[in-house]
Order: sequence, then structure tokens, then C-alpha cells
Amino acid sequence: MKATFLSTLAALISLRPAWAENAPFYTWPNVHSTDRTTKIEVLTHTESRLSLAARLGLSQFHSIGDGVNIYKLQTVSSSSRRVWVDKTDVDGTIVVTIGGVESPDAFWTESPTFEIEDSPPFSDVGTLLKKLESQAGNVMESEEKSLYSNAKGGFVDVVSPVRESGIEISADYNEWSKFESAVGKSDASEFNKKKPSDIDFFEEYMVLKSLAEKTIEQVIAEKATIFIHIGSLSTIANKDGTSSQKYKVASKLMARLLNRIVKATGEYPSVVGLIPLDSKTAKRSDNVDFVGSFDIKKTKRKEVPLVPSTQPKFATSEEDTSVVTPLQKNANKIARPGPGCFESRDVCGNRTNSCNGRGNCIKSTTQSNCWSCVCSPTVVKVGGANKTTYWGGNACQKKDVSVPFVLFVTFTIGMLLAIGWTINKMIDMGAEELPGELSAGVALVRK
Repeated sequence: MKATFLSTLAALISLRPAWAENAPFYTWPNVHSTDRTTKIEVLTHTESRLSLAARLGLSQFHSIGDGVNIYKLQTVSSSSRRVWVDKTDVDGTIVVTIGGVESPDAFWTESPTFEIEDSPPFSDVGTLLKKLESQAGNVMESEEKSLYSNAKGGFVDVVSPVRESGIEISADYNEWSKFESAVGKSDASEFNKKKPSDIDFFEEYMVLKSLAEKTIEQVIAEKATIFIHIGSLSTIANKDGTSSQKYKVASKLMARLLNRIVKATGEYPSVVGLIPLDSKTAKRSDNVDFVGSFDIKKTKRKEVPLVPSTQPKFATSEEDTSVVTPLQKNANKIARPGPGCFESRDVCGNRTNSCNGRGNCIKSTTQSNCWSCVCSPTVVKVGGANKTTYWGGNACQKKDVSVPFVLFVTFTIGMLLAIGWTINKMIDMGAEELPGELSAGVALVRK
């Protein structure tokens, strides 16, 4: 009986979801508190893809589906992301993903911006990065450039708006003596320079070292976007186990180097993802939610801002849905006025396109289960001066012209009163008789 129970339990355990761990992602500049007591948002595969696309300025290539929590996206997305309207105005990003991290908390002390629920396989993360890379190249009108790749799926690619890009890595990244000198003979002795899994690690380590020392500086200077996908920790874990001394040393060295890269980025927009070990029982399948399914047309596109600072121009055609952002259901169509009250914040956001990006859904303090849009003014610089626009309506879809109207009416009435008073004063002055001294000198005309 006991043996039967244990065998049944083992079978149930073997049937558990293959992707059981979450994958933490860290972003800079931080858009949330770095306090570890702060609640970390957990995103679905679709929400994670939309969030990464938004941070890279590529939301125009992605569309929202049902079940996406736009408030989570607003929480984790950068509010300072500028619109890509021309290749000379592109603000690039540094994206680093490291596979095979057994314990993210032990690997790194930073607090994540969000976590991907049930982490996708390392290979799926690489596939998504390749597609984002292609989209970035489309926006920048530039070809993707490969700086490094290996047989295990690791790669370093860059997309730069500069036509003659000078971004390179050191050519001696595959020299064992350089690796031994960089990490010290004690740590280097854990690795075998003839073992394929160890070769992948020391090559990836030296590539990251080159990035931290000089390449990142050039990436920032060119406002380029670089994709760094490193997976040698996974290979070592599968070959030697996560409890081996080799894996512990490799994790320590990789974490130390990652800190150097993040420090080198300064205030440059950066994203770091730590991908847990893939389950050995996981079956490979097409993860469309995470990887996405879309076609890239080689035409120059302009992106709609996540939170517009000016009134956007919306298409009149009902079929025009070419631009969709993660934080707005459809940026080409303005939300029509609806009921003032919605039963939940999610319903309010979906029905109003998140208040058309000009406000937030707030719960009423006077009515129960009533969520409605509270509009915020937008400020834009015009000729060196700040111009403030106020919004109104159930979906913040109308310009609030009450203040200009009151000023105009007040000014008009004031001017009319001033003109009337002036005319009346002139009539009164003309009706008055001349003083005696003046009238005495006037000659009378004889008839």
C-alpha cells in the first residue's frame, strides 16, 4: 500500500507544470521602489512581452489581447520612454538575459521590477529577443549586427542608428590565458579549457568583460540597443549539477561581471532578466503568448506614446488599427464616452483605453463599486513656454475649455463695459455748456 502511494505521488510530481519558477526582471532607471518589501508585479507571458516591447519603444509591433492587466503594465513600464519618431531621436536600451540561475536572490541582491510567471525556456527568451532585435532594426532603419554567438544559443547582437557603427568586442575573448589572468588561477582551475561546456563559459565571460570595459561606452555614445543572451550557466548546471563547485564559482563570476556591466550603463535604459534552469521533462512547444506572432513590414513606422503629452491624432477609418500599444487598447481610436461608473478598475481601463492615457481610473468615495476616470492635465513646450491642456469627459476624451472660455467671456465683457463707459463719458462732455469766459468772446451773427 505504501509503495503504491509513493509511486502515485511520484507520478503526480512528474506531471507538475514544467515551468514552475518565476523569472525576475530588473530595469533601470527604476520605476518603482527598490525596497524588497514592495510588492513585485507578476506578469503573464503576454504581459511580459508587451512590457519588454514598451521599454524598447517597440509597442507598435504588438497588440493587446484579452486578459491583459494594463495596470500591471503601467506599473512596470518606464514613464520616461520617449517616442521613436526619427532614427536620430532613438534612445537605445541594454538588454541582458542570463539563463541557468538557480537562486536569483542569492545570485543578485537587487529588487526586481517584475517577474515572469512560470518562466519560459531559455531558448524561447532568445527567440523573443531576436524578434525584438529585428523590430528595433526596422525602426532604426539599420541591420542587426552579430558580435558573438555560440552553439548553445548564446549571442550578443547590436542595432545602432549610426550607419558606420564602431561597436565591437575584443577579438581575444577565446584565449584561455586571458581568462585565467582575469579570474585568477584558483577559480580558473575549476574549468577545463578543452571541455565544450567550460569553453562556452569562459568565452561568454570574456565577452561580457569586454562589454563592461569598453563596448557599453560605445553603445551609449551611439544610442544603440544591444541584446546580450548568455546561457553557459545552464550548460554547466546540466553537466555538473548546481551543487558542484564549478557551478558555484561560475555563478559567482557571472554575478560579479553583471554588476560591472550594470554599473557601466549608468543612467542608460537597461533591462536584466535572470532565467531559471529549464526543466529536463519540459517538452518544447511554440509559446506564442511569450514569443509573439507578427510580421515585420520593411516600412518606417512611428510609435504612439504610452502616455501622450499632447492630444493624439486618431484615424477616422474603422479598419485602421496598425498601431497598438500595451497601455492603450487601440491608440488609433479614441474611446467613446460611456457610463461614468464601472464595476472594477480593469473594466474601467478596458472600456476607456485607460482614460485615453490622460488620467487614471479611481474608485469613488461616495458610491460603492464605482470606478471612473479622473483626468490629469498634459503639459507641452510651445516656443519655450509650457502649454497646459485640461481634459474632461467620462474617458478624458474632451478638451476642457471652461477656463479659456471664462477668460474670453470675462475679457469681452470687460472690454464692452470699458468702451461703453468711454462713449458715455464723451457724450456727457459734449453736452456740457462752455464756461462764461469762453462764451463771452464768441461773436453773435446778425440775421
